[in-house]
Amino acid sequence: MTAVLALGVAGWGVPGAVQPEPADAATDTGWNLGKYLGVWNYDQPNRESMRNIAELRCPAAQPDCPSPVPGSTPGSAVQIPQIGWILFSKESDGRIVGRTDRGCTYRFKAQSDSLQLDPPSQHCFNRVINSGYTLTRWSVTVSGRHEKETIAGVSHGPNGDYAFVLDRGARTKVEPEPWGKVAKRFTGRWAYVPADRSRLINMVTYRSVGPDGSMQVSQAHQRGLVAMTVKPDRAVVARTADGCRWTLAVRGNTAELNPPGQVCQRPGETVTVDFWQVASDGKEQASIMSGVVRRDGLNSSFVLNVGALARR
Repeated sequence: MTAVLALGVAGWGVPGAVQPEPADAATDTGWNLGKYLGVWNYDQPNRESMRNIAELRCPAAQPDCPSPVPGSTPGSAVQIPQIGWILFSKESDGRIVGRTDRGCTYRFKAQSDSLQLDPPSQHCFNRVINSGYTLTRWSVTVSGRHEKETIAGVSHGPNGDYAFVLDRGARTKVEPEPWGKVAKRFTGRWAYVPADRSRLINMVTYRSVGPDGSMQVSQAHQRGLVAMTVKPDRAVVARTADGCRWTLAVRGNTAELNPPGQVCQRPGETVTVDFWQVASDGKEQASIMSGVVRRDGLNSSFVLNVGALARR
């Protein structure tokens, strides 16, 4: 979840990924599971319709709890766009397993018209944003290449637990696309929109260990331009204003850093990006990024959880 949920497959530079099952796979329950199998990307998030916009809310028993955003009004929720992908495959017992690009694994039971999380209360630690989640409900329905889902659970953050709710999840099955369509979606100059601390938009969080051993946390605005080009093999080359060059692999509407752990030397510091994922519709981009900045021999981890860019 930015998100909270997603995963890695062969072709994204992630070794040992599980390959999709044949489309006609079925189970001894009588439900045909083939329509669920394969890789699915979240569609472009949209705050107006709340498509792929999850909310972190106060628990029902604590309606006036501190906001997940420091300094915001107690009881207020925060919206987190969902991007990324999940791979559904069939297990030997006829159930479905979903593996996400955040390193999480969830198991589902097929009903006549949907997949349902089974058992409930499945937990995973999101390695990208360093936060744990316990999901209590996750329902998936499919029509052709389009998937809808609803998710509910608990986000275990450093400031306490919050209810996690995604009411209007929507994905599209990943299939090969012509180079021209990929290029139209990603090629161009992109600018980070003005940061908004109250909504976490383009706010980078840095964490480091201080001289006394305590955790130091700070935030900064993410600014600047990103120039992207798409090569014939559908690899994206992204150049940032600081002179760094990064490569990403595209599948559908989503590009992901490939290989992970790319390094750039900047004046006085070294930046390592471990994870960078971008969802684009050709006009807007939603992104998430994490890594480490090393300066004066000290490391500071960083995460941009709600990246937002617009085409220039």
